[in-house]
Amino acid sequence: MAYYAVEYVFTPDNRHLDVRATHREYLARLGKEGRLALSGPWADDTGGLLVFRVDGEAEVREIVEQDPYRAADVLGRVRITRWNPAFGFLAEHLDAPHLDAPHPHD
Repeated sequence: MAYYAVEYVFTPDNRHLDVRATHREYLARLGKEGRLALSGPWADDTGGLLVFRVDGEAEVREIVEQDPYRAADVLGRVRITRWNPAFGFLAEHLDAPHLDAPHPHD
């Protein structure tokens, strides 16, 4: 299992507000399944951050494709990055690799 940070940037027309409730229901289900570690919108509501714990990037891409935000075409940009939580009080509670552990591509 690996962590992936996903950044959503909304289209500037605020149409995402029409789909937000359905999007949040989708995320709640992913959280119950243990695939969504945390998420939330930026304070200025121009997008948000989602952190997933999944088997690989293909699974993250599938999750994004099934998000109601994608179907409503309100995502102007999506950035997916593998993430290694290392420090801080949240990192201490995550099942994450240590920074000194060999990287799978080394």
